[in-house]
Amino acid sequence: MDPFSTAVMADPIGTLGPMRPDQAFDPHTALLDWYGQYQRDLPWRRDPTPYRVLVSEIMLHQTQVDRVVPFFDRFLQRFPTLAVLATASRAEVIGAWGGLGYNRRAVYLHELARVAVERYGGVLPQDRSALEALPGVGPYTAGAVLSIAFGQDEPAVDTNVERVIARYFGTGSIPKAALNQNARELVPPGQAREWNQALMDLGSSICRARAPRCLLCPLVPGCASAGDAAPMPKRKSDVFLESSRYYRGRMLAMLRGLAPGEGVPLSEIGQSLASQGVAEPKEGWGAIGQRLADDGLAEVRHSAQETRIALPS
Repeated sequence: MDPFSTAVMADPIGTLGPMRPDQAFDPHTALLDWYGQYQRDLPWRRDPTPYRVLVSEIMLHQTQVDRVVPFFDRFLQRFPTLAVLATASRAEVIGAWGGLGYNRRAVYLHELARVAVERYGGVLPQDRSALEALPGVGPYTAGAVLSIAFGQDEPAVDTNVERVIARYFGTGSIPKAALNQNARELVPPGQAREWNQALMDLGSSICRARAPRCLLCPLVPGCASAGDAAPMPKRKSDVFLESSRYYRGRMLAMLRGLAPGEGVPLSEIGQSLASQGVAEPKEGWGAIGQRLADDGLAEVRHSAQETRIALPS
């Protein structure tokens, strides 16, 4: 019988309530044992090279794991190394990213590859400050690469991990620096790879934002919030169809269908999208195209006759 069923049978009406943390509890053994049994089978975990870990973490930013897996496999087949990625055109990389969303990530990753080849011979540095100096790499991505790929005793604090740590210590909303320090103190020496991935899995499947499953959690004996973990507030979100991101996505989808280097008049884009039921945004297609260009996702070419737009070279 699985642990959830066992717990429910022991407390069928949910009367456990808040639990007092056990000060003698060893969270490392408990969580790593749980991870050994329930860890997700993900392609980047089977062969955690620095490049594969980097690509997976950038793809996973604001994107569900199930969506990332097929894109990850195809992307690695086409661009198996940083060196291959660096020599590809920007248009190729943006084209391969199509459908994954948040396309600016493709630009960051491509620029990162070029910088890494130029500065480090196509090998990712094993230093946090050097990693964070690369395009698109922040503290979390650097921590993930250092711990998962290089085996360094570094924390990797994403939204899920942040929630687990805050609930475990019962600190609620505390300064980011204090939470990161708590996370660093929890990293078991020599086991950062498994530990960080275990925290990610726990936050994703058990210590969820709005429906925490405390009865399933291996950290319950030591958790200050066990049985009383408050749901996290919902984030405010804009209406997608009214955002410029929607129009940017529609325009970029059209550009991906062009031959390399081929441009299309902005007037043609407007007509084609209108035939698909996409009305021109209030700011106009020219403004949308310029935003894509500002983000490195397109090139806008002006002439006396017309304005054309294409994927970047």
